[in-house]
Amino acid sequence: MRKHYLIILLGLLINSCATLPSLKIPQSFNPNDSEGVIIGAIAFKNEKPIFHGYSFYYTGNGITKINENNMVRIVPESTVKMKFKPDFFDGDKAVYYFSIQEPEGQYAFSNFKIFDQGIYVSSTKNIPMDIKFNIEKGKVKYLGEIYVDYNQSLIKLNNEKERDIKKMNEQFPNLKID
Repeated sequence: MRKHYLIILLGLLINSCATLPSLKIPQSFNPNDSEGVIIGAIAFKNEKPIFHGYSFYYTGNGITKINENNMVRIVPESTVKMKFKPDFFDGDKAVYYFSIQEPEGQYAFSNFKIFDQGIYVSSTKNIPMDIKFNIEKGKVKYLGEIYVDYNQSLIKLNNEKERDIKKMNEQFPNLKID
């Protein structure tokens, strides 16, 4: 019986760990590559998270269906209590870096999905959005900061290039960002 409790506890700990989309950012990128990269930030108003998962889905250039392959997912830490574990805090914002590598073309973040997990019930909500971006072959381009304040029903794109390029150059010195 003790073994079952240990397996359940271990499963809960693994499932409740925060995820950092910045772990998927390439350390370097070859300008002769047939694909391109967009790099940016997602920021949440730094309050206690009220959802267990946040997913940003993009479509474009042959991608028409929303699935696990075309999204950026953020899962707050929830081992003891829910809290954001971002790459860094900027004033009242929890900021996460992300990257998307795809073939050249026009894309757009088209859906924001929130996930909530209760004891007996889980729920999801899809919120349409429209943040367009262009991926260029052989280039790493900066998108901006997608700012989310779910209490105000606000999703907007901010230009935080000065802050982000400086931090990204420190964190990813071999990645040339246009």
